[in-house]
Amino acid sequence: MTVFDDIRKLKKEGNCIKAWQTGYAVLEKEPNNEYLKTSLFWVIHAGLKQVIVPIQRRKNKTPSPKELETINNWVGKIEVLKLSLPNDNIDYRIWNLLQDVGKYCEPLCFFILNSGRSLFNKEDHEPYILEKGEKPSNVYRLARMVAKNYLMQREKSSLPAYEVISLLNYAYYEAKDSPKNKIWLEHDRAKIYVEIGDIQEAKKSYLSVLKFKQTESWAWFGLSETFIDEPRKAVSIIAHGLNYAHDPKFSIPGLKLLSKLLSDQGDYELASKILIRLSNIYKRNSWNLKDDIVELMSSQWFDASLDVADLSNQLRTLAEGAVEYTVEEPVYYNAVVERIHKSGKGITAYINRSLQIPVRKSLFKDQKSSIPGTFIKLLCDKTTEQDQVVSLEVMAPFESEDVCCFQGKINITNSGLGFVNNIFIPPNLAEGITQAAEVTGVAVMSYDEKKQKHGLKAVSLKQLS
Repeated sequence: MTVFDDIRKLKKEGNCIKAWQTGYAVLEKEPNNEYLKTSLFWVIHAGLKQVIVPIQRRKNKTPSPKELETINNWVGKIEVLKLSLPNDNIDYRIWNLLQDVGKYCEPLCFFILNSGRSLFNKEDHEPYILEKGEKPSNVYRLARMVAKNYLMQREKSSLPAYEVISLLNYAYYEAKDSPKNKIWLEHDRAKIYVEIGDIQEAKKSYLSVLKFKQTESWAWFGLSETFIDEPRKAVSIIAHGLNYAHDPKFSIPGLKLLSKLLSDQGDYELASKILIRLSNIYKRNSWNLKDDIVELMSSQWFDASLDVADLSNQLRTLAEGAVEYTVEEPVYYNAVVERIHKSGKGITAYINRSLQIPVRKSLFKDQKSSIPGTFIKLLCDKTTEQDQVVSLEVMAPFESEDVCCFQGKINITNSGLGFVNNIFIPPNLAEGITQAAEVTGVAVMSYDEKKQKHGLKAVSLKQLS
């Protein structure tokens, strides 16, 4: 029998350790035997499978210390083989096996970092396109795996922080994953920069995240940590983020940060109210209070008797102006929703006859605020080539040279066109409206190609009862 037969037999019997010992003893004498290296790699795969598959089948996928020790031992053997990279054996099969436990495995993360881009072939950069969407590429998955390992251990991690960031950068610029998925690479970068105290780079990363995640509380809470030298701004940013914590549980990280910042500034009354709200969230969910919350509530300044009925109004006041801290050169526009894009992913905001700006749907708090004819106030960043909308809010109706609110009787022609005095009503708005009915709506100045001049055109219409 050959050594390959021995390995195959032992592996089939489930004795992966003996299979490794048998094959490696020969490899030490024949270090360039690529066939033997391949055979031993699949012994490693089988050994990992024995310990990982039971973990994958259970609800808690965190390996026990003994399980992790076994996983680390098998993973460590991959580097011992000194495989040429990229290697046809190291593909999605091993990464799929390790996907739930890889973030706990520091030797695996070291192997990925030490191998660098030579670990990946062309296919590793491509996401998997499935019926229900996109499954991340191997490059993306492994970069995030390494980042999670670092962030789980934080100051105890042996992984070089800037090498982890370098891997995240490689994935961000070289992997073919969608921008929507890549934002999580930026989020990992931001958290690592905060950990190592590189606040300016952390701020840049969090601001990039917020371009896509304006309505996510955690993104605002993260940004607040980059304003450590400007605590009042940090307080405002956290308070603004609380507006997007649609479940009280999501507000916990922000409330903890806020109570600490306010107590440091000597605002003990507001800090106490926030701690009371925190405590109530834990009580409603039958959770034990965390040690850091207990410590703050044990402070001499904490007053548990305060009424928190006005806390929401106080937080709204604190949040005023927070969005301005996310742009270099803020500018505000009064606008009206002119139309919804055919894709349904955004609207066109009409400011005047010379300026209309596209707005992403994700910036709207609800569907009602994106209805044509709705008046909105936009905050834009003037440093971008085209004014980029950072945030918006519904505002009271206004009129200008190019925007007007109107009311009157409608005249509908045989061709379906409508008119209210000198205001043109497009057929899609006139449809279903009774001839000569009293109507109200919003109109904007629009260029008429046929007449080659500007005229008022309705963007919304409602028949009065």
